[in-house]
Amino acid sequence: MKKATFLAAVIALLGFTSIDANAQATQAAEQAQTQTQNDNKEKVTKDQLPAPVKAVLDHEAYKEWTVGDIYKVKPAEGDANAKVVYEISLTNKEGQTGTITLDEQGQNAAKEE
Repeated sequence: MKKATFLAAVIALLGFTSIDANAQATQAAEQAQTQTQNDNKEKVTKDQLPAPVKAVLDHEAYKEWTVGDIYKVKPAEGDANAKVVYEISLTNKEGQTGTITLDEQGQNAAKEE
């Protein structure tokens, strides 16, 4: 009986160690991906936006919204089809927030999931 209890304890200990190691590996991979994404983002001002993007922000639809942070997101290296996009944070008078993603021509560039 002592052997069975000891064996069960060893198996449980190995299982917990394996789960912990897997969780740490997953966190490291997520941090690396986040770092790569942040390397491609550059904070810019409204004055640095292309004219078509400025025109969208000046449109009547966004009259009630205040522009917050603006990021120029460059495509990842090796992605030939990707384009530069702008992520723009907006806040309205009620405190609601939103983000729009536009390409350099002022077109919606949000990724559909």
